[in-house]
Amino acid sequence: MTKSLPENLSAACGSGAASRAGRSRKRLRSVWQTRDPGTTPAASVWRVIEIPLASVVPYANPYADVEVTVTFSGPNGESIDRPAFWDGGNAWKARFAPTVVGLWRWQSVCSDAGNAGLHGQRGELHSVPYAGVNPVYRHGFLRVSDNHRHFVHADGTSFFWLGDTHWQMPDTEQLDACNHPGHAGAPCPHGGQFQHLVADRKARGFTVYQTYPASTSPHWWTTPYSAIDPTRFRNVFDVQMDHLAGQGSVIAVGCGHFNDSTHIPVADLCRFARYLVARYGAHPVVWITCQEMNAPAELGGREANRLDVWKAVAREIARVDGYSHPHSAHQWVLDCATRPLGGEPWHDWFALQGGHRGSGLTAQACYAGYYNYRPTRPLIETEAMYELVDCGGVNSVDDARHSAWKAMLCGSAGYTYGAGGIWALKWDAADPRWKEYNHAIEAWHAGMALPGAAQMTVLKEFFTALPWTELVPRFGDGAWAEWTDSERCVLATVGNRLYLAYCYGETSVGVLRGLDPTAVYSAQWVDPRTGRVTVIAKSFGAPDGRWAVPAKPEGDWVLRVEVGT
Repeated sequence: MTKSLPENLSAACGSGAASRAGRSRKRLRSVWQTRDPGTTPAASVWRVIEIPLASVVPYANPYADVEVTVTFSGPNGESIDRPAFWDGGNAWKARFAPTVVGLWRWQSVCSDAGNAGLHGQRGELHSVPYAGVNPVYRHGFLRVSDNHRHFVHADGTSFFWLGDTHWQMPDTEQLDACNHPGHAGAPCPHGGQFQHLVADRKARGFTVYQTYPASTSPHWWTTPYSAIDPTRFRNVFDVQMDHLAGQGSVIAVGCGHFNDSTHIPVADLCRFARYLVARYGAHPVVWITCQEMNAPAELGGREANRLDVWKAVAREIARVDGYSHPHSAHQWVLDCATRPLGGEPWHDWFALQGGHRGSGLTAQACYAGYYNYRPTRPLIETEAMYELVDCGGVNSVDDARHSAWKAMLCGSAGYTYGAGGIWALKWDAADPRWKEYNHAIEAWHAGMALPGAAQMTVLKEFFTALPWTELVPRFGDGAWAEWTDSERCVLATVGNRLYLAYCYGETSVGVLRGLDPTAVYSAQWVDPRTGRVTVIAKSFGAPDGRWAVPAKPEGDWVLRVEVGT
């Protein structure tokens, strides 16, 4: 059981009242900076502009002793509050991404009203249309679709989530070094290992980078956990986040690992979350709160997690996020019997963790529980069967592929892949970090080249060529199909116009039902490894509304039956 917390937990974390008491590098920035208060800077919509402020009052600990909020007022009555953050010395910054074209005015409010450098500062900026090809800057930040089943950009453009997992990216991934054997002895053409990996994932069509900083790492602190060190934020984390945004990626960001809640006092962990929102909340992000937020309170007889602490952190993120980015909590291995997450007002979507080899593939009934949860919200399978990761056994490429296709046809609004050596970075064969999980892979560059990543591209291209947002999972409903192996034949349809079944068992014997008896259908098998199509029938009718599914080729295949093609 989770231990009870003091009654003043929420006050310690969400009241909004603060206590009163590098090295040079070419920046891969998408941030616009303005430093001359006498000018009206211009910034394109959805891109970060940085407003510098300078404290005129010295504080013993600026990070904890004072809070600053900047309110941005738009041309059509918009109002967006952005927390500012301390960046060393007397420097404070507020980051903002305009959401519409036109003149924006801003004004700062400081919890120390006597600090004229932080309180009552005013300015203007002019937002202009974006003219490039970056999908986030063209279409805007993500929001939940009107039917609450998937994600769309601000302008309503559908967004297909194809994620790649990079836990603790700002702690481990390298900007200035790269040991990829393809350019041994020569500079990395991408700049560093991080940029190399981003380029690979972008080329494969990945749209989401899923990560969090290790909040207990000494990288971030001068005095754990009460005094921040902005250095690594500025030199590493900022550069990574700016680069990802500039490449068109959405970043799924958390504030740490679940057991950090037993090490960091709740007020300090909430303050850290506010700092992350201040630095990165104007980037194209969605929030996952932390990794495995609802993990058990005890593991191995020792305290492991304090769920109430993480709920307080989530409330603080929601309180200070002026953009109301989609917000979830990366879950512990799926628990279909008890759902301690979902009823909270900040919780917009389910970030599921199906688990790994030892967990087995998630059952359709479990996905159905989340799909049918009310109020309706998107579900994303965000951690399952990561390829060549050892967790209860080493996951194969087949495990990764089975998990992805099954999740998609069980209502997942996309999928997050993970690869050994990348999900938790392994620099080289001698790297001891996460060795019990990563022993089956040589290094990150070997993980980057695993075949599952290419198969995720096949999955994305298959679904985005179809009306995938209209698919409804049927979860073994006999009105739509009957299978001899109903768990391993996973069906979703668009009415009775399109039937998609993923069959990964030994057989696929079954009958489709509910077909339009007046329509002409086509049928084909699609290889989920390559996208190769094998035609079953170019045209056929179903006068009784039924069609017998022929035996599939060996292995796992996707059955596609549709009207009029």
